[in-house]
Amino acid sequence: MKILDSNRQRSVFYLTVIFLFAACSSDLTLPSKGNRTAAIQFGPEISLGRAEANPAAPFLRLAPDGRLFAIWTEDEAAEQTKASNAAAHHSSGKMAPSPLRNAFLAASADGGQTWSRAKRVNSVKEAIQSEENGPKVAFGADNRTYVVWSIPGEKGDKTRANIRFAVEDGKGGFTAPRTLNEIKDTARFPIIESSPDGNLLAAWIDRRIDNPKPRQLYLMRIGVDGKALTKNYPVGEGLCECCKLGIAFADAGKKVYMVDREVDDKQIRNHVLRKSTDGAATFSGPVQISDDGWQVPSCPHSGPSIGRDRRGWLHVAWFTLGRSEQEAGIYYSVSKDDGASFAPRVLVHANTAPETLYNNLIVGDDDTVYLAWTNIDANNRAQIFMRTLAPDGRTWSPIQQISNAKGNASRPVLALQKNRLHVAWTETDGEASRAVIRNARIEP
Repeated sequence: MKILDSNRQRSVFYLTVIFLFAACSSDLTLPSKGNRTAAIQFGPEISLGRAEANPAAPFLRLAPDGRLFAIWTEDEAAEQTKASNAAAHHSSGKMAPSPLRNAFLAASADGGQTWSRAKRVNSVKEAIQSEENGPKVAFGADNRTYVVWSIPGEKGDKTRANIRFAVEDGKGGFTAPRTLNEIKDTARFPIIESSPDGNLLAAWIDRRIDNPKPRQLYLMRIGVDGKALTKNYPVGEGLCECCKLGIAFADAGKKVYMVDREVDDKQIRNHVLRKSTDGAATFSGPVQISDDGWQVPSCPHSGPSIGRDRRGWLHVAWFTLGRSEQEAGIYYSVSKDDGASFAPRVLVHANTAPETLYNNLIVGDDDTVYLAWTNIDANNRAQIFMRTLAPDGRTWSPIQQISNAKGNASRPVLALQKNRLHVAWTETDGEASRAVIRNARIEP
């Protein structure tokens, strides 16, 4: 995890000050104890992938037929890769090259309890990126699978990367991957979503134009056959370079909402919402979600999450350090006017150590908001925490810790399957990593 301050060891007094500040500040209000719902009861941890291959960066998605899918990355020669990377780093003093990793996909038909044999998505080994930049999967109405991922550019530069795309071939495998960005070595942090109109929408952060405002938001529409319906086209500029994107749909796909972290000329990094009313062909100007005032010279690698409920409310969560460390934490806001404005931010969990935190949000069919994130526990380890927000928009559950990693747990992802909630994340312990999932039954 990225350290924001070299002093990791905080006293009990310092932590107490943070929480007292959070409880008293006008825009850092935690729900009162009288307005809390019950904690969610999770089953045991289940590991995804082969332990010896260091699985990482799990992402969850439900197919139309109700099956739960997980995609993650693995290193088929983990021990050799670790040894070579360590030697390269020691001898050159420079960052070691990205290891060759594969993307694996598996399905569960019993609510995440058991999984099919994982199959490799990429037909050739590539340095598939992980963490905030991990592979993503989407499904067509006929359950056909579509996958995107990012690999470094031709010179191994992670900041000048390429977006790769593959489609289920109907024979038990995937088509040979192709590059989506038409200008090579410019694109990273992709997402792909199945639009309600039946087609696919891919988006990423692009740097083919570095001036006057670098880092554009580019889109591309793809048909159910995997063929391009449009060329690459820009819909925004001034994005933070390394933060994931979020997307939501409404009105049968005519409305598209996208959230991203932006950076201005003063290196202040806030989140914005962009809205389209013509199926993502064009977008209105960005609407600022919250003026957090976080001025930082480098990208925090921590993007926002968005979900839309049946009433049309747009729910957004994010991390910010704010204008001081005392403001740092995971925040939430809601728009009840179709993205025209957002309510004052609400602190979900104050930062318990000077670390960058990661979040993921999902909205249930009953308008309950489920939010998971990373924070530091009493043992100074990163763990996964979560809360729920009731449909009334006011009643929060208690903060509950759902991981107990020996090392660190980070970057949770969520999926909601009728009455079951699934949370997956990556755990690291030294050079080893594992992909973990826990499942819980949601009471109606």
